[in-house]
Amino acid sequence: MRTNPRLLATILVAIGLGVSACGSADAPDPKPNLLKEYWESAAVKNDRLPGYGEAPEDRQANLAASYSPEQLLSRLLSVFPCSERTSTEPLAANGFDTSCALNSRIRRAVQEAGGDTERVSGRVALVKRSNNDLELMTLFIANGKVIDANGETHSGLDEFRENNDLLEPDDVILVPRDLTKTDGQNELVTVYGHTPWAGWPWLYGGGGVLVLLGVLLLLRKVRR
Repeated sequence: MRTNPRLLATILVAIGLGVSACGSADAPDPKPNLLKEYWESAAVKNDRLPGYGEAPEDRQANLAASYSPEQLLSRLLSVFPCSERTSTEPLAANGFDTSCALNSRIRRAVQEAGGDTERVSGRVALVKRSNNDLELMTLFIANGKVIDANGETHSGLDEFRENNDLLEPDDVILVPRDLTKTDGQNELVTVYGHTPWAGWPWLYGGGGVLVLLGVLLLLRKVRR
């Protein structure tokens, strides 16, 4: 199977433009096309597809030779069974790295969620950091729960964005809307990686009150 790299790029760009955002408070405006940026980059941290370190055009040609646009998108963002990679050899042209770093915290979280520690499922979030670096971040799925690399358990995307310690409010992610769904159709969304802290308005308001009180006390002293 061989797909023209330009045709594949055009279709992926169109798919990326059609990805949903979750409202102005949850996603940047204008919304970045992370699929397009992923396709054009050969410097994606923790990339699971072949072509690490290659020139972008060489990596694109290799991917286009092995995947249709639909297959590439599905392969990148679908759930996969975690494995232990024992070989340091480069991946095959149509390969996908399914190895997972399952530390004790992740295994404990999987077990507490009711999952099987010997059959852990993973999926990736495509992350654009605030410094524009791209990364594939692995999340783990166990019995309807999302577990991050710190071993923290979340019920879904909203809770992950509210409570994770891996992403900042300025980081942007491309993920399935239902992070725990393991098969079938799943809408893709582009959102900020972390919900801004809700206490900022109270903090600013409290600071304003303190400043006002300070001014009033100063005026009182001046009058005396």
